[in-house]
This record gives sequence, C-alpha cells and structure tokens, in this order.
Amino acid sequence: TADRAPASDLPVGIAVSETGGGDHVAAEHEGAHTATLRQGETSAEIAVPTVNDSADEPDGTVTATLQGGRGYTLGGAASAQVAVADNDASTLPKLSIDDATTGEGALVQVTIRLSAPSTVPVRVDVGSRESTPVSARAHQDFMLFTWRGRVAPVFRPGQTVRTVKFYVADDSHDDGGETFEVFLANARGATIADGVGIVTIENADPLPAAFLSRFGRTLAQQTLTGIAGRLAAPRTPGLQGTLAGQALSIGPGASGPATAGAPGAAASGLVGTLTQVLVGLGQGVGSQAAPGALVAPFDDPRVGALHAPTRFLTAREALLGSSFTLTGQPDAAGGSLGFWGRAAQGYFDGAERGDLGAGSGAGTALTLDGTVTTGLLGADYARGPWLVGVALTQSTATGTYAALGEHPCSMPEAELCDGAVRAGDGKTETALTAAIPYAALQVAERLRLWGAGGYGAGEVTLKTKKNARYEADTTWAMAAAGLRGALLTPTAGAGRGPALAVTSDALWTRTTSDQTPDLAASSSHVTRLRLGLAGSWRLAVGEATDQGPGASLTPKLELGARHDGGDAETGVGVEIGGGVAWVAPAWGLSLDLAGRTLLAHENDDLKDRGFSAALAFDPTPATPRGPALSLRQDVGSPATGGLDALFTAAPLATRTGQTAPSRWGLEAAYGFPAFNGRFTGSPHVGVGLAPSTRHYSLGWRLTPEAANAPDLSVDLTATRQDRDAATPVHTVGVAVTAQW
Repeated sequence: TADRAPASDLPVGIAVSETGGGDHVAAEHEGAHTATLRQGETSAEIAVPTVNDSADEPDGTVTATLQGGRGYTLGGAASAQVAVADNDASTLPKLSIDDATTGEGALVQVTIRLSAPSTVPVRVDVGSRESTPVSARAHQDFMLFTWRGRVAPVFRPGQTVRTVKFYVADDSHDDGGETFEVFLANARGATIADGVGIVTIENADPLPAAFLSRFGRTLAQQTLTGIAGRLAAPRTPGLQGTLAGQALSIGPGASGPATAGAPGAAASGLVGTLTQVLVGLGQGVGSQAAPGALVAPFDDPRVGALHAPTRFLTAREALLGSSFTLTGQPDAAGGSLGFWGRAAQGYFDGAERGDLGAGSGAGTALTLDGTVTTGLLGADYARGPWLVGVALTQSTATGTYAALGEHPCSMPEAELCDGAVRAGDGKTETALTAAIPYAALQVAERLRLWGAGGYGAGEVTLKTKKNARYEADTTWAMAAAGLRGALLTPTAGAGRGPALAVTSDALWTRTTSDQTPDLAASSSHVTRLRLGLAGSWRLAVGEATDQGPGASLTPKLELGARHDGGDAETGVGVEIGGGVAWVAPAWGLSLDLAGRTLLAHENDDLKDRGFSAALAFDPTPATPRGPALSLRQDVGSPATGGLDALFTAAPLATRTGQTAPSRWGLEAAYGFPAFNGRFTGSPHVGVGLAPSTRHYSLGWRLTPEAANAPDLSVDLTATRQDRDAATPVHTVGVAVTAQW
C-alpha cells in the first residue's frame, strides 16, 4: 500500500520467509518477490501458496517484508505476517514432563514421558529456569541448567519414561515454599505436547524464628536485670555509678568508691573517681591479659592485693562496665525523679533439631549462637510505696548458624551440586529499639511486687555463605511480673541469726518477622517461670577481743526451680546449692566452702555441678601491710551463686555434662611502707594451674596509707599465659586510679 499513486508503474521488492519449524511454503516461493504498483493505483498484491501435505508439523508463520528500492521510501509498517496452522493428524509420539515436589538438600527427580513407543530413538533437550515472577533463585536455591548440550535424555526404541535430576540447595531459612521450572526443547523424533514442569520446593526451616526467639529472651533478661538493679538501688540524691568498672559518685553526701551509697556515709561535698587503665606493652596488649584466667578473685576486701589478673579493656568492655543513676531532691509531695543508664552484653547458643533426611522438607537441623549487646536509658518517679518508670533500649545482636547432617555434595551425584559451600551456614544480625514501662509496689516492709511490659521494632538480616542476603522487619513484645520478699532477717545490729528470702517471677516474650519475597513470616515465643529460696544462719563461734570481733560460722543453703517453655530450650530443672563460711578475724584466717548441683532436669543428658574451696590468710586485716595469702580450688561449673547460676541468662542447654575440670589458684602479697609511710607498696605474685593452661602473674601495687596522702593508686602487673601446643602470651600493664 502506497500513500499516493505513482505517475508510472513502480516495481517494489518483497522478501518472503517462514518460521515455526514446519515446512508450509515451497522453497521456490520463499526469498525475493516483486510486486508492481500500476500507474494511478495505490496497492498491489503478491500470492504465496502453502503446501498441502499429509505430514504432522508444528504450526508456522509466513512473513513478507518490504525491501528498499528506487522511487519510494519505506513507511512504518514494513512487514506483515500470516499464521499457518497444520491440519494433518500426527504420526509422531508426543513428549510431556511431570510436575514434581521436593524438600531441600535433594536431587529432585523429574519424569519425562513419551505418549507411545517409537521405533527410532527420540531425543529432547532439558533445561531449568526461574519461575515468573521469580520464586526460587538460580545458583542459590537450585542449580541452573541450560538445555544446550547439558541434559539430553534419549528414549530408546520401546522406552516411554525417562528421568532427569536437578540439585536443590539446602538452606536454613524458611522461605514459605518456592518453585522453579524444568522445560523441554528441540525434540527429535517426537513432538512436544507439554513442555514445562513446575518443581515445588517445600521446607519448614527454623530461621529466622530460632534466632529471634533466643534474641528476644536474652533482650528481656537484660532489660529485667537493669530494672531489677534500679528497683534495688537506694534513691540517694546525686550521681552514682561506675565508669569502666570503677566507682563514680558525685553529689551531696556522696562517699568514695568503697562506701558509695552506703547508709550513714559521713563524707560530704563533691566526690568523684576517675580510672585510667590499660596502658600496656608486649604481646597481647589490647586484649584480656589472661584469657580464661584461672585465678578467681577472692572476695575478702581485706586481701587488698589479691585481685584477678590485670585486664586490658576494649572500648566495648569499658562501655559495658559503665552505668549511672541520677536522682533528684524530693519534691513537695515527697517523691523523687530519677534517671539511670547501663549497658549489658549477653550470650546464647542452642540447637534446633529436625529431620536430617535430605529432601524431606521437614526442616534443617542446626546449631546457632549469638551475642546481644543492649544499652538502656530509663527514667522513673518514686513516691511512698510506688515506683513507676519507663526504659528505652537499643539492642544489636550478631550470631552464626551451621547446618547439621551430611553435606548433599557428598552424594554420588556430587557433580550436580552447585559448588561445595553449604547454603545452610551463615551469619545473623539484628537491631531493635524498644520501650519498656515498669512499676513496683512495696506491699509490706519485706515484700515488693513488680511488673514490666515492652514493645520494640527493628530488622533481622540473614547472610549465607553463598553470599545471599535476606532481610525482614521484626517486632518484639514482653510481659513480666514478680515478687521478692524477706521471710526472715538477721538480728538488727549484730547481723547474726537466720536469714531467708524468696524470689519468683514469670516472663513471656514474643518475637515476629514480616513476610518478604524470600522469607516467610515467623512468630516465636518464650516463657519462663522461676522460684527460689536462699537461706543462711550466721553463728558466733568465738568471743570478741580487743583485736577485733570473734570468729563466726555461716552455713548457707539455696534452692531454685525453673520451667522454660516456648520455641527455645525447654524443660524443668531443680538445683540446690550450699556451703559454709568460717571467718576468724583475730587470726586473719577465712575459709569458704561452696557447692552446687543440678538435682534434676527433663533433659536426662543435662548435668551440671561445681565445688570450690578458698582459704585466705591476712594477719593484719586493718591495713594492706604485712603478708596476705589466698589459695583456691574450683571443680566443675561455678559453685557459688546457686540461684544466680540457675537463673542466669545463659540457657540451661549450654551446661552439658562434660568432664569437670579442676583449677587451682594461689595468690600472695606483702605490704611495705613507702614514701615515708604515706603509702603502702605491695609486691604480689599469682599462679594458676589447670589441665591444659597455666597462668603466672607478678606485679607491684602502690596504695595510700596515711590520711593526708593523695588518693592515688598505681598497679604494675606482668603476666604469662601458657596453653598446651600454643605460643605463650605475655602482657605488661599499668593501672592508675585517682579519687577526688
């Protein structure tokens, strides 16, 4: 068709071609043709006949395309197509492919069928591709095959069924089910009737729910620990706290670090402390001077030189060792407004058990761990028996996870695996901001009730070792309530007699994540119920003398029980702890024996017990001068703090019944007058022994002795850490503490 008639006959070139796999146009009618526009006419036609045969062929398309020439130019519609339908009955067998369903970590078998046996071999190429829209991802969720020369099953004469296999990766995240396509192409000796099969991947993998449940529990425990500390703290006006682990107190009536916040403190004015630690030289500087130190600190304050080995703090550790409370003066109604802050770090590990059979779809079994760091800022108001407040938290968590069971690439068909990297291993990251209102009521002199709730939002990220990254928004909610009461208290003034306290609380948390194209929505919850009793009875076993109070003997007994439920570690446990402490101030001797054991737990494989014995000698307890000695042995888990050990933030599942190691620690010091008696110089030495570790320390400490001496302490310590089959670690550090 022309936009206007030519002044004379105009020949126009046309090219004819056929596509579609059939043979519907004879060869002499393809290629170059000429149509002539007659003078005064605006259209012309050409005829392309089709061949009417009896062969069953695919449908096709005939295309006519204008060619450039003299006397005209081409317009926009330069080609036209005609569809050609084959009308002959097929004499060739037809190919089809089945759909399939599989779990992860499997070589899925897809079946190809031939409608009838053939007398000649039938070949067809097979490939795989992502679904539309994308569901399973090539090279992440399944191995991508292109059809050219990769998979080409052959149907021998008489065969009607063949199978091909495709590897499906085993990851650890719940994606809610995915699909990809397997297709047929380029059939020889047959026609393709159904050329696309859908492979559905089923799974019920534990991530991110398994990580979020433990993260939510740890965050709740850190929050409640901070609130509990605030409820127990005295509401003394002013600023109290710690800076990098050193006491800090500023305000009217504040005292020095040794007595900060103590009742009846007589100091006045502004008092503060500042500590500069960790100026170190030598191998290992910037890390803990004695990793896994064997010499546990002896808590008797009279043994001033016998502390744990010098520790070099990181910036994170300095932050974790800092906290503050700022309390205002009482208002006209008798209430006071306070602010507080602290940082906490907690750890968890656990396991999610599932069906290890490849391709089951029942979920991956894995181990996981994490570190949760939380900063808390709170404000509260107390008046009479009531205290109400709110805390804001910012938490971050990092962790790892690893799939259990045989790697699918160890199968005989390992050549189908997409590399040797496990898709089920990776890392996790979470960041969350939350608000937690709380309240407490002093019901009676010895009984306090408390409650807290909270809600937060953030984001969770999974990173696999195959460089895949999955992100989802997450929410966290918490509710908790408890009580603490003193059933018996020692005799006022004397501090002797029986003491008995009870503590109980209930905790519920729920953590969710939103659905994304790569992750299914998740919701997990954790519950915890706890009840504990702690009792002691201090008995006088010696008369007081001019040199000091008489000897005393204090038996102690602690009993705790807890039940953990929900989607993390679960079970019921009962634990008992006890011991006896003997102190003879006149002789400068003290002996402390303690033990703790897990009496029973639903998990029969869970065993936990510990024992410790500590002996200290200081003939001059009123001064750091003279000799001081401590000797300690620990066996198994920590033997002290039975209720705290049972109620620890670490899950019970981490305390397995491994062989209990025995650890010995010896520390000795001797104080000499220095600088005209205004200071005391104390050389000290420590030795720690364990089955595979030895720790040695040597140092010198300078502390003020006279009342008019500057409140300045200096400690220089050198350590050596020996481990079997490892290079020794040496450190030299200096600590300087000033108070004003």
